[in-house]
Amino acid sequence: MIRPLRDHIVVEPAEISLSQTIIAKNKEPFNRGVVLAVGPGLRDKKNRLLPMECKPGQWVRYGNGTYLDWPVIDDDGRKVQMIREADIVGIESDE
Repeated sequence: MIRPLRDHIVVEPAEISLSQTIIAKNKEPFNRGVVLAVGPGLRDKKNRLLPMECKPGQWVRYGNGTYLDWPVIDDDGRKVQMIREADIVGIESDE
């Protein structure tokens, strides 16, 4: 498993269905995926650690474009994306 640094997050997208020859536009306003790992967070000007707001296992909505906006990485057979906490626009509730 990739261990993210700072405010980076490893997300497994809900669906990636792109071939090498066809690029499909995502019609959803935001991408959806499950958080696999989070970095420790950023530090403020006084060197205090600012904790991350999402946790592994949560479903998040991020970005607003195609899956190509973030490179897809093969991590031990899983297709994952590395995003920043600022890319996340919402955490889906467990209800």
